[in-house]
Amino acid sequence: MSLRNVVVVMNGSAGRASSDAGDEATIIEQAFADENVRATLVTLRPQEMAEKIGLYWADDPRPDAVVVAGGDGTINCAANAVAGTDVVLGVLPTGTFNHFAKDIGMPVELEAAVRALAGARPDHLDVGEVNGRVFVNNSVLGVYPEMVAIRDRLRSRHGWGKLRAVPVAAFSVLRTFPTHRVDITAPGGVVKRRLRTPLVFVGNGIFDHSGRGLPSRSSLRGGRLGAGVAATTGRFGLFRAAMRSLRKGQPEDTAVDLVELAELTVTANVSRMKVALDGEVVDLKLPLRYRSRPGALRVLVPVTPDATADQGPTDG
Repeated sequence: MSLRNVVVVMNGSAGRASSDAGDEATIIEQAFADENVRATLVTLRPQEMAEKIGLYWADDPRPDAVVVAGGDGTINCAANAVAGTDVVLGVLPTGTFNHFAKDIGMPVELEAAVRALAGARPDHLDVGEVNGRVFVNNSVLGVYPEMVAIRDRLRSRHGWGKLRAVPVAAFSVLRTFPTHRVDITAPGGVVKRRLRTPLVFVGNGIFDHSGRGLPSRSSLRGGRLGAGVAATTGRFGLFRAAMRSLRKGQPEDTAVDLVELAELTVTANVSRMKVALDGEVVDLKLPLRYRSRPGALRVLVPVTPDATADQGPTDG
């Protein structure tokens, strides 16, 4: 596929330095021009994406792709807007961790990412879903979403960046160390019953268990979720696991029995629960019903040997 015309949606959420956003816009516009691609840049708040992305895709002439510039939370908003449609998404990693972009083989440097998009191919990738909400990386219950909620309050109150706010938030939540008694069931039977745990992880994709230590996401195709429950019961062990999970986007190796399945249900000793979806926290009513949606997201994937979205039939 050769790109000629794209719409680039930039994250206009509060707390982002206007100078940084301006620099990124200039770099992106020039980089696309260098690749002979016409790029129309627009700025949206994440909550506007559900309404607007479809409108840009319906333009006449239709763009070859709608490119989202942001982090995992921004990509999550875009995925919720377009999963199950024919919209082709491109991804430019301008966030803090950029797990999804890295997992599909996107370079993290902006000019290199634009060059990769110019020669990328559209592929159908899986998403996960819980109670109607889509996630592209993972959904986490327990101390992690509690920590993220505190982190975001600190950022809003003090103007801190994520990396500064995370250790303070982690220390705060681990003082109380909340746990839940959960039941995890799947169509084939019970996975875990009446297990008291501080953290449950559900990842989108297939995980590679062949190496030692931490399983990594090896594919975003195959219709599988990776579910794990934290075995760590001590505060310091869990803090270490949470920090590594933030960096890697996957559960630390203290999670027990990471199993792959197409759907599962989580119930607990509460009626509602904070749930982190790609690093953004939402409040959901239980039971939490998870399922994989195979091939629901059309994404431009760089043609590189190390892209974790495995090779297979594409849109051409």
